[in-house]
Amino acid sequence: MMYELDKSCQNAEQIAVNCKLSAEIIVNNESINDFLNQIASDKKFSFMDILDFYGKEISGVQKIVKSNPYIYKLRMFVHSESVKEIIPLLYKEDRIADLKWGKDGVPATGTWCFDYVDTLEQEEDPQHIPRIASLITRLNDYRYGRYGIVESAVTMENMFPDLYHSTVSDRTCFVDQAGTIYSSPELSDLFNSQKKDIMDFLNNQDQAELNRNGAVCKRTRLGGEEVIAGYVKIKSIQGYLIRIVSTKNDEMILRSSRIEILLLWIAIVIVLLLFSNRQVTHILRQFYEIYNTVYRVQQGDLEVRVQNMSRDEFGVLGIEINTMLDRIQRLMEETLQRELLVKNSQIKALQNQINNHFIYNVLESVKMMAEIDEKYEIADTVSSFGQLLRYSMRWKTGYVKVEEEIEHIRNYLALVNLWYDDEICLRMEIPQEILFQEIPKMSLQPIVENSISHGMREYTQDTNIYMEGEIIGGDCYIRITDFGCGMDEGELLQLNKRLTGEREDQSGQENGIGLKNVHDRLQIGFGTGYGIVIESEKHHYTRVTIKIPYQKRKRGLI
Repeated sequence: MMYELDKSCQNAEQIAVNCKLSAEIIVNNESINDFLNQIASDKKFSFMDILDFYGKEISGVQKIVKSNPYIYKLRMFVHSESVKEIIPLLYKEDRIADLKWGKDGVPATGTWCFDYVDTLEQEEDPQHIPRIASLITRLNDYRYGRYGIVESAVTMENMFPDLYHSTVSDRTCFVDQAGTIYSSPELSDLFNSQKKDIMDFLNNQDQAELNRNGAVCKRTRLGGEEVIAGYVKIKSIQGYLIRIVSTKNDEMILRSSRIEILLLWIAIVIVLLLFSNRQVTHILRQFYEIYNTVYRVQQGDLEVRVQNMSRDEFGVLGIEINTMLDRIQRLMEETLQRELLVKNSQIKALQNQINNHFIYNVLESVKMMAEIDEKYEIADTVSSFGQLLRYSMRWKTGYVKVEEEIEHIRNYLALVNLWYDDEICLRMEIPQEILFQEIPKMSLQPIVENSISHGMREYTQDTNIYMEGEIIGGDCYIRITDFGCGMDEGELLQLNKRLTGEREDQSGQENGIGLKNVHDRLQIGFGTGYGIVIESEKHHYTRVTIKIPYQKRKRGLI
């Protein structure tokens, strides 16, 4: 109530200020005042003077009225019989007798008159004529005395909207300085019957509270009825806006509120129970879905997956279980491939099995015979061949050091150079750290063999195979480059497809391990992020890059 009263007070104060400012526009306009003074002194004007005054000054005032939505009328009354009235702005002073505030003479400047009918307004339907409130301002001159009156009018509904939205249980009225009560026509009888109680209520208030800024609310009795009464002083018009709210139905309202709250709580409990039942059912369904999946996995079904996953914690658990099963299945496939490679190697070893010691002893005997006969070239060749066989037949472990694999390549090239008139040399730039890295056995030699068989078979002059290595981040890169015939884009594309498994590998040779086999063994040993990459350009070069993980090792600890 205090908030609404303060809001209504601010509205009335604002409208009162607008009325005062509108009147001051005319009071402070010298042209209007001079003309009205001359009219009051019965001075004769030419038609052009009157037309010029009406066209400039009067039209300016009319624009001010139209631009202010709160001003209902702004009228000037001139004390002259010869004035030409301009309705609805300029009137003769004797017309004020038709208005409520002018029946008993001209009131003082600053007087407010409330709740009267605008009898000067001509309407076909009298019910459409609003009830208005006006601020009266006298126009005085020290020579001629009073020469006019300014009426700034606003509608009562604009100034006091709460009066016209009142009910018997929640009603509002306005009490002016003279103690007159203004209200809506429907409640006028009720306020008149309680006028004495309302005035006693105001008179019993402390003078400081009556003049305070802001509303005051209290419990009291009016006409034998328990009410909450609030008032606020509107200082611009020296009156009080009073609001009265009946508490007669409070108990009934409270009882009804209790029943409504009880029913609301019952409805909330029922909704919560239904919601909880749905949530529990949903959670149990997810739980049993995961339980059944785990049970089937225990029975050996690794193809099963958690279905119908939600977005809650059980859904996240289901996603993790599916991811785990995918990873287990992938690891099992990799393990199976690794075992197949080992078995294939073992089978090939069994197929070619002979007495290794017998071969080594024979080769040593041949070497000694060559040295006795001073056939040192034959002795070196037999020595290289023996070391080559010893390295190839030693399969106690699947991993060797890079330097061991390079030594095997040197022995292989020594034997290959016997077949060609020209020499194939191995040039290396490999850091010591890479030489001590572990790599699957027979990973580099097949690449060198592939370079000689396919890249250099058309060349008849001395040539080199370059091997270089570097460490980038946490990985080792070994590059083997030959400057042979190379490959065009189509051949390179087909070879890459064989490496990735998009088409069947046909690059293997009867006496070696193919590039596809090398790539698969590197990925099985180190992961899918490792392996070989092939680059080539027709008639220029072919480069094979091997990527393995870098591990810091000290010499002699591998």
